[in-house]
Amino acid sequence: MPSLLIELYDTHAIEKNVYQAFVSNCDEILFLSLKKISEEERLSLKQFIMEQVPNIKKVHFRQFKLDHVWKELDLFIDKFSSVTIDVFGGDSLLAIILFQYGLEKRFQIVSMDVEKGKQYTWDKKKWKTNHLTIPSLSIEQLIALRGGKLLKSRRPQHKAEQNEAIKKLAHYAIENPEKWYQVTQYFALAKTGDFHAETAKILESNGKTYSYPSTLIPLFIEANLLKIEEETSDSVSYSFPSSEAQLLCRTKGHILELYIYLLALESGYFDECMIGAEIDWNGIFPEVDNVQNEIDIILRKDYSVVFISCKMTDLSVEAINELEVYANHFAGDNCLKLIVCSGRINPVFSNRCQEYGVSIIKHDQISNLIPMLQKYMKNKRKLY
Repeated sequence: MPSLLIELYDTHAIEKNVYQAFVSNCDEILFLSLKKISEEERLSLKQFIMEQVPNIKKVHFRQFKLDHVWKELDLFIDKFSSVTIDVFGGDSLLAIILFQYGLEKRFQIVSMDVEKGKQYTWDKKKWKTNHLTIPSLSIEQLIALRGGKLLKSRRPQHKAEQNEAIKKLAHYAIENPEKWYQVTQYFALAKTGDFHAETAKILESNGKTYSYPSTLIPLFIEANLLKIEEETSDSVSYSFPSSEAQLLCRTKGHILELYIYLLALESGYFDECMIGAEIDWNGIFPEVDNVQNEIDIILRKDYSVVFISCKMTDLSVEAINELEVYANHFAGDNCLKLIVCSGRINPVFSNRCQEYGVSIIKHDQISNLIPMLQKYMKNKRKLY
């Protein structure tokens, strides 16, 4: 007869539903809830469990009323040789009832402290503590757990001298947003084929002129973003070494994303750092009317995830709404949501961020963002 693991379904922190499955040796798993579990949630969680946890052969879902839990469970567990009840996560009332039920039936009752790597087992009227390795979920796994699929992301690597040049360009862009816009517009207007351009040093568009940024060219070259092939007093021939370089030179906001990504990478603090994460909403790709989203930066440290939206414009309500929806859907309540904004911040939008649990990193805080994140995450772990 197979063994069973009973889990409390937590729709707000779905990752809590799967940690015990990774460390137990049960054959089947039952997710219990007092509320309806949507078909979409069932399918994505079942697929994740079956693909990621080899020992689990079947996944079950049940919605019970509080006063029917014991009766319904008696009928369900009859075919299992052993039952383990995990009271970690989920509805607190249901957890109490399951705890009482486990005591009555003399089943193994467990809970865990994920952050501290501890498993608690109820034994002889007290909790017995065991230390164990609880696997943290990767960014790709967290997205898959909620039915999405990470289609692609960038994790660029640069030499130290290139990083320093990129950071200097980023400082210039943050301090001089209008001038930086003119720089990126110049490169965007120049006709480019196969990463190569031959163009005049002064370009016009819609009655405005955009000039070749002579003073910044040494930094572009040092950062390996540009190769000058030939230059005269009024024209220049150059090439981009890569698509990443072309994107940075021709897009106003990409320099801010890359700057924060490099700061996170150089800190050595995070387990994963990715930029430009493209996510398919439901994991079905390709399909008609496919919904895809791009997250500027995603960072992960142990069991904590950070979604970052970078804006080199004034803060907009659309940016706030997008980040709130994407982060909640793909990473849940355990996700820290940040908007890094170098432009102006309307007080009304600032209040909206507070309502949604989105933190704003202002112009003068950007360079200190990573130490701020490290301090926040260390303090968060102390609370557990």
